[in-house]
Amino acid sequence: MQSSVGSDKTKIFAIILFYFIAVIIRYLTTKTGLLDHVDNTFLNICLRGVGPTIGALVALKTFGLKLTYSFQGKLKPLLLSAFVFVVIPIIGFAIVGVKESENVIVRSNVYLAGAKLCFYFIIYAMLEEIGWRAFLQEQLGFLNKYLKYAVIGTLWFIWHLNFGLTISNLIFLLVLYFGSWGMGIVGDKTKSILAVGAFHALYNLFSVDYFDPKGKIIVLSLSAVIWILYIVFYDSISKRVLNWKQKQYDEN
Repeated sequence: MQSSVGSDKTKIFAIILFYFIAVIIRYLTTKTGLLDHVDNTFLNICLRGVGPTIGALVALKTFGLKLTYSFQGKLKPLLLSAFVFVVIPIIGFAIVGVKESENVIVRSNVYLAGAKLCFYFIIYAMLEEIGWRAFLQEQLGFLNKYLKYAVIGTLWFIWHLNFGLTISNLIFLLVLYFGSWGMGIVGDKTKSILAVGAFHALYNLFSVDYFDPKGKIIVLSLSAVIWILYIVFYDSISKRVLNWKQKQYDEN
């Protein structure tokens, strides 16, 4: 996709529009009864995270901006990136399965439920990341990168609409600052919605108690290691593949 264009002033107005829409949708989907009658779990989860995506798309269209991100970004081909960042954790949670309890009742197969729940969390995370990384991080490119990550972390925290003066909220704010830095680096390097969405989903999946704790930690740890290795060594591996293809072409 094409690079972001537009003056810094235009980008600031685009950010304001994006954030206004994202917060309004977040409020409607979490602080009102708007979703009370949405029984579909997948749709209910996605609607809670769709605000940043809608805000980003409206702002991009309104101000004529273009994304530098795509689903695969620099990590081509798309199918390989989708396997690494989406299929691998889904397989892992399909093996672990959902842990049934008094509050969690599975009406079908617990292993299928584990795979579906992982998929839902990844989709939710990508809907957020289209806003926070693919849009906002790019539009804040005129800032120092550490200031950029701090601004995103602050706006991200406010967007959650949890303002209680508690230790847990303070910890959550620090987690978002750390996440903005970590996913910011991944986003700047890969321009991949799949990559930043996967790391976002990793935290969300770690935070919930729907899975056996030991199995959950194993799946998330192995997934994170695979993702990091894939990103770190992608350039060198892709160069070797290209060189091998060129050599085969020259020999033929």
